[in-house]
Amino acid sequence: MRIYLEESARRFETGVRELEVLGGFKLAGDGVPVRWSEAGVPGISWDGSRAQLSGAGEAQFFRGLGLLRERLAGGTAPFEQTEAPVFRGLGASFDLSRNAVMTVDALKRMLCRMALMGYNEAYLYTEDTYVLPEYPFFGYQRGRYGAEDLRALDGWAAALGIELIPCIQTLGHLERFLHWESSAPLRDTPDVLLAGDEETYRLIEAMLRRCRACYRTKKIHLGMDEAMNLGLGGYLKKNGYHESFDIMLRHVERVGALARKHGFEPMMWSDMYFRCASPNDDYYEDDIEIPQTVIDAAPADMTLVYWDYYHDDEAFYDRYIRLHQKFAAPLRFAGGMWTWLGPAVDYDVFFKKAEPALRACLGNGVTDVMITTWGDDGGETSPQAMLLGLQAWAEFCYTGGMDRGHICRRLAACTGADGRALARISAFNKTPLLDAESDLPNAAKFLLYQDPLLGLYDLDIEGLGFARHYASLEAEFAAYAQEGGQWTLLYRFYELLARVLKNKAELGLGLYRAYQKQDRARLAALAGQARQAAEDCGALRTCWRQLWMAECRPQGFEVLEVRLAGVQARLEAAAARTEDWCAGRVQRLEELEEERLLLLRTPGTSRLHGVYFWREIASASKCF
Repeated sequence: MRIYLEESARRFETGVRELEVLGGFKLAGDGVPVRWSEAGVPGISWDGSRAQLSGAGEAQFFRGLGLLRERLAGGTAPFEQTEAPVFRGLGASFDLSRNAVMTVDALKRMLCRMALMGYNEAYLYTEDTYVLPEYPFFGYQRGRYGAEDLRALDGWAAALGIELIPCIQTLGHLERFLHWESSAPLRDTPDVLLAGDEETYRLIEAMLRRCRACYRTKKIHLGMDEAMNLGLGGYLKKNGYHESFDIMLRHVERVGALARKHGFEPMMWSDMYFRCASPNDDYYEDDIEIPQTVIDAAPADMTLVYWDYYHDDEAFYDRYIRLHQKFAAPLRFAGGMWTWLGPAVDYDVFFKKAEPALRACLGNGVTDVMITTWGDDGGETSPQAMLLGLQAWAEFCYTGGMDRGHICRRLAACTGADGRALARISAFNKTPLLDAESDLPNAAKFLLYQDPLLGLYDLDIEGLGFARHYASLEAEFAAYAQEGGQWTLLYRFYELLARVLKNKAELGLGLYRAYQKQDRARLAALAGQARQAAEDCGALRTCWRQLWMAECRPQGFEVLEVRLAGVQARLEAAAARTEDWCAGRVQRLEELEEERLLLLRTPGTSRLHGVYFWREIASASKCF
């Protein structure tokens, strides 16, 4: 779309030029004239020859551009449209710490798309993936960002009306840094810093100095969630036993003071305050009550971020928001996109959880919300697959609802992506034969990585039609890929994933049943099927590498490459072992003699659970 910025809109010129990297906008003297006016209510109008955009600041200008493109694509008749945002802060967090460290260019493209959606905040979740010159092993060979990278992103975001906010860790979730021998003096437990030690606060101050030098925002997210076993490792040996909550309070006070010293207004995840009130050390409990002593102990100038990705009951969110509001600290809410189940984001789960959460935020006066995109266990979900969730989160902010048709139209206008195709990625995790009450199944992951001879999850999927289901998905995503365009590689990846799974999903079960019957003909056919799946796995690995390199730095993909190469090797081994038995070269296949057990399926039902870590899927033996 060619546009011309009139004088009132010239302040947005830098940001509009950034949008040109997406190919959807171009500044031109003969383009659509665009005017801007500051207003309390954002809106756009078109009189047939000139566009008028209005609102409060850059974020609403760029949101307006996206709306303008959508409306003019449908015709040039005059129109007026206003919106009523229901939240003040609309943010998205990107997990840049679980191996998938997005390139600077990929993040710039993502920021452009977010701007057209109307976001005004973006959080970079960086555990150890930024350079600290004083600590050379901090993020070593992890694809970490240099200062020049972060400054470039900060400037790019600012021109688009997006406040770039560092989201770091200052207590837990630092296992990759703490595993180095040089980090031993800083280690309490394998992933938790040694609270109370001056060396720890020198490290944290180095983190804060680097963030202050790279980001213009006053906001900083200090993490401090899920610090399990705090005080029970190196701290215990050095100081004796202290209650973990007491250690936590002293640490929060010290880190908060350091953050404010460097000009930051800090926030932290809230779960540790709730865990101390739980007899089970849980965050979510139906009948939990927070002691007044805990409420009083939390600093009033440390914003609490209530994170909850799991509930589909608005009443639960209502109650937990009200519990948070008992604290004197300001409150933000963080939902989750369900990108951490494996290679397939689950939008069915996302929509089921997100809308009641946001309704509860709206009903209880929460003004700032963010969507998280965690990449637990290797960052297997492509950032490109996240766009539908980002659009849906934004549309609730501006419309107060999540109408799927509206979301897909807005997604096409803002990104060019097909919302129907992205929504169908969820189908990789389940079949229509599963019980609707199944608890977060992630078949795309456990059926990809499980061993074909050991068959840990074979009985769990019996009779649920996975092979037939994946054959259908292969054809579906092949059709999307054939349409061409910028998302071809993403669709090709899912086509190849389905191709592997159509042959592999029920392969182990077939081998097991045929061996029980001593059916040599069937086993010989399955050996050929295993070899075909191995060949297809090689093609999937190549495509996945291409998709990763298009969005992320190379460090980290070696983990997925090792996993996929292992899958390919074990498929070849299954074929060879089966062929040897069929030919009489071996007398037994011990792996197929052991009785299969249910692990994920509720007996007597089609209700399936999931398993989320490769080390628990690949083998019953110890995976180091």
